[in-house]
Amino acid sequence: MLARLANRDRAGFTLLEVVVAMAILATVLVVLLENHSTSIRMSERARKLSIAANLARDLMTEIEMKGFPDLGSETGDFEEKYPGQFPDFTWERNVNISIFADFIREVEVKVTYLEDGRPRSIELLNFIGARDVKEQERAEEEVPDEDAEPGAGSQALSDFAGEGDN
Repeated sequence: MLARLANRDRAGFTLLEVVVAMAILATVLVVLLENHSTSIRMSERARKLSIAANLARDLMTEIEMKGFPDLGSETGDFEEKYPGQFPDFTWERNVNISIFADFIREVEVKVTYLEDGRPRSIELLNFIGARDVKEQERAEEEVPDEDAEPGAGSQALSDFAGEGDN
């Protein structure tokens, strides 16, 4: 009978062993939960960035489909096109004459969104050229500086290509 009681005492864990095991388990769980919450934040950040990039591409595609864009700036939100879906996203579009030639437009699309209460943005830049003579003539008429040399944009293109004055 005493032999059985002696074996029974050795079969369990001591209080100290249980407390140490619980402390280790608690530490591991805290680290795992922290990693999980970081993963969730990063996933949300990537989701918003992906949405902004797709919205910017959508705007740029619309501009390309309309043809040769007019000079100027424009801003807006996505409420009209996507009602209620992207309330924290806004856009800005700038169209300028390219440094390469008067008949090429530099189109910049910027989509801004809120992340943790701070504005973040993504920008796309594209060059759209006149597709026919009519658009080229319209482009020449829109050159803002009357004193500029004709074809100054073309000269910039030849300078860029290494064909300038040497």
